[in-house]
Amino acid sequence: MSFPLTIIPREEYEQHPLLTRLLELHDVPDHMYIAGTLPEVTIDEYGRATPRIVTVIGSRQHTSYGKLAVEKLVASLQGEKVIILSGLALGIDALSHKAALTHGMATLAIPGSGLDTKVIYPKHHLPLAEEIVDRGGCLLSEFAPEMQAAQWTFPARNRLMAALSDAVLVIEAAEKSGTLITARQALELGRDIGAVPGDIFSDAAKGTNLLIKEGAYMIRNEDDLFDLLHLSKKEKEHAVESFSEQERILLEHLKEPIEKDMLLVQSALPMQDFLMAFTSLEMKGCIQETFGEVRKVV
Repeated sequence: MSFPLTIIPREEYEQHPLLTRLLELHDVPDHMYIAGTLPEVTIDEYGRATPRIVTVIGSRQHTSYGKLAVEKLVASLQGEKVIILSGLALGIDALSHKAALTHGMATLAIPGSGLDTKVIYPKHHLPLAEEIVDRGGCLLSEFAPEMQAAQWTFPARNRLMAALSDAVLVIEAAEKSGTLITARQALELGRDIGAVPGDIFSDAAKGTNLLIKEGAYMIRNEDDLFDLLHLSKKEKEHAVESFSEQERILLEHLKEPIEKDMLLVQSALPMQDFLMAFTSLEMKGCIQETFGEVRKVV
């Protein structure tokens, strides 16, 4: 079953503060197709939207580091007036939408295709698209509903993502990629650009490291992300007493990533106590196991 669509012509963009931003483009789309609920935003005297619209983009072939960065940074925005915008694509895009949904945040998607369920791209992200709409977000496209994705449709949709955003957050990008093009389009429109630094030997980080060299804001942690979005950071409760004694022992031994078996040995905890504490910390989102290594994410 196809999504019910709303069609908003260019002449009516000014009735929708978010869509008004599209009028800044050199090639303004004649109309926008919308599935779901277009968010109500207000624009202040500085041109910033409330809720803030942050476009999160990156490589389709992400690393475990990129996945962790997405999950941690998006999670830090839980409870804030922020909407996550991305392109429904493989990799960082899909991770961004999923992280937003996991933490009860609104998310918008602009696929490189029309919005008919027969052509949504990529096809296996149709359930994700449906969940975005069901959870109060929306899909947007300037393409006719049955327009299939093509090589030229992705650069076209990227300019929309740049225009609609308050800031663009880049998490992993090759040195020559559509992600960098989107970031530079956003820069031309006066949007703030943030980039997560990466391994200097990794191809997946060459683009983000280049953006930082060229002046993008370096996003090292959630504090940097809040600065990028011009948000006041609320104090979060991570009191020591919120952890059991066994949990504190594990956290103390996680100054660096470590193999799970080695963590058991170093903690000197009985197996049952170790497993209970380990599982509890995973459920709290304080630790994560990736490829056999455990790392602290608090």
